[in-house]
Amino acid sequence: MIKAFRALLFTGMAMLATSGATSEDQGFHPIARSGVVMPDMAGGALSVMTYNIRGLPWPVATGRSAALDRIAGRLVALRRAGQQPHVILLQEAFSSEAQALAARSGYRHVAFGPDAALRSQASPDAADAAYLRDARWDRGEAMGKSLGSGLIILSDYPIEATERLAFPDFACAGFDCLANKGVMIAHLAVPGAGRVAIVNTHLNARKAAGVAIARTQLAYRRQVALMTRFIAAHVPQGERLVLGGDMNIGGDPQRRAAFFGEFASARLPFVAVTRGGAQQAAERDDVAENDLLHSIGKGKDWLFARGAAGAGAMVLGAHTPFGSEAQGEPLSDHVGYVVHYAMAEGGADAPVRIAMAESR
Repeated sequence: MIKAFRALLFTGMAMLATSGATSEDQGFHPIARSGVVMPDMAGGALSVMTYNIRGLPWPVATGRSAALDRIAGRLVALRRAGQQPHVILLQEAFSSEAQALAARSGYRHVAFGPDAALRSQASPDAADAAYLRDARWDRGEAMGKSLGSGLIILSDYPIEATERLAFPDFACAGFDCLANKGVMIAHLAVPGAGRVAIVNTHLNARKAAGVAIARTQLAYRRQVALMTRFIAAHVPQGERLVLGGDMNIGGDPQRRAAFFGEFASARLPFVAVTRGGAQQAAERDDVAENDLLHSIGKGKDWLFARGAAGAGAMVLGAHTPFGSEAQGEPLSDHVGYVVHYAMAEGGADAPVRIAMAESR
């Protein structure tokens, strides 16, 4: 009975996750070009991609194997052409096919986020205890974790250390509680830039969680508060830092205020609404890709970076290896975009034009 009900919940989660996007959201604008503008990556520059690959397991989602296979194939093609991002942040890499993608991609260094067994050490306060008493078992709350976090970091550079945080039960809402969402940090040794902390996360959905919006907002605020404290505790102020992932902010003013307000309070001002890597790249590029603009408009997938001096790192440019497809549907319901950062003083910033690794 329990197993059958869990399967039903998985199916409901998948339906809600896909129904959370409108037809306009899913219809990426077609692109027609033979190349993309990319910066010269000499001098300690770092390229980072964030991509929610929708790697949900069966029966939550069906027909994902072919799309995930194409994602893996394109990553291989990018590497063969010397165009691969130095670092990739993946979200929703839940299925075995999604996790196998990491091995196929050619990245020498791989780190996984919290698995289903990791538990938070955070203690609930009185408000958290009241929140837990109102848990909706029929919406996946208080049932335990059947999935891990779905977070993966792929890197061309050595991973010297990792830290992981799983959000506690009082910091999740609805169907999202079935996955052990959280935060992961990988400290990389980057040539020309030294030690760089890479942070990957996937925060709670809003309407798609299947419970009252007010409840998802409470969980969201707790997640962001826990995340900022975790980052502040594990990343020294002098260390370069890149934060990315599916932040699920969208157009919600409450979420925007909660997210950016917490980072400002934690003295991490490089995480600001005007400091998103995609936003900065679009502002400096008069011919920014439509897929990049589409992702900016959705307001869910973000990248931020801090240089050695504590200020925001210089953005050299951005492009979208994964967005609309010349033939067929997009490979995910999110855009996979790359931001190129100057992570060391004297980094080159001259753009060059290269051919696409795979025709879309």
